[in-house]
Amino acid sequence: MKLFKISLSLCLIIQGISLSKAQEISVLSNIGFQGLDFTVSKGLNEIKIGGRVGVGYTYFIDNHFGIVTGAEVGIYRNSSTLEDQLFTSYEVDSENDAFEYRIKTKGYEEQSHFYAGSIPLMFQYRTAGEIQFYINGGGRIYIPFSQKTKITAEELKMSGYYADTNVVLEDMSNFGFVTLKNWKGETEPKLDIGFGLSGEMGLSFNFSDRVRLYTGVYVDYGLNEMHKSNLGLDKSLINYNDKEYNKNAANGILDTSTLVDKANLLGYGIQLRLGFGAYRSRNCFCSK
Repeated sequence: MKLFKISLSLCLIIQGISLSKAQEISVLSNIGFQGLDFTVSKGLNEIKIGGRVGVGYTYFIDNHFGIVTGAEVGIYRNSSTLEDQLFTSYEVDSENDAFEYRIKTKGYEEQSHFYAGSIPLMFQYRTAGEIQFYINGGGRIYIPFSQKTKITAEELKMSGYYADTNVVLEDMSNFGFVTLKNWKGETEPKLDIGFGLSGEMGLSFNFSDRVRLYTGVYVDYGLNEMHKSNLGLDKSLINYNDKEYNKNAANGILDTSTLVDKANLLGYGIQLRLGFGAYRSRNCFCSK
């Protein structure tokens, strides 16, 4: 009887130590379609392949539930095109005369990307056993940086309509009315911090008492518009310039207020996570 009490006490101590260490450090990598989800007036936007890597921390509340957080960084990509069309805005030339600025596009395309650090806070449910089903759900904060858009166009034709004289000026470089062939431009759209919902689900496999492999799918859905507002300014697709149209003259689709109303983050794909830690599912066997 005394031996049983000692055995039981040791078992409870070991179990308590195991419970106190019920946490996991993990590394992860995913790949999928992730970028900004927006609709282009008279055009097309596609979310392209991106990915994310990071480290995670899971605190297990009991055998089935845990809290997941971490720090991750990902790349988000888009490809956008415009139908051949005419854009107009109002400008003032070098002689202080107001006119309607016209840009006719042909074969206009944009390739965009940005990086974002992210911090998840999710709750996890998992089943028991060597092979476990898991599902994570919660929120995520995105901090964007290093955004860039590269632009190409088969042709951009700039002209000016002067209403007071009812005259259209074109092919006059001294007034900034030119035709550009195979033009290339760049811009850096300003992005806000993003907030979104995040979910993961799949299967995990026990490599050892301390190592598990998580395989599954993920989805991220942005709740707020990450592209900064134009503050009511009707920006032109290409800035008016009466001297030279260099690559920095572009505003791009996101900064052209008449083309896009909102841009939220969207991502989905497959994910791998390798976890290192101690687990509550370990058993303590005691006998008399």
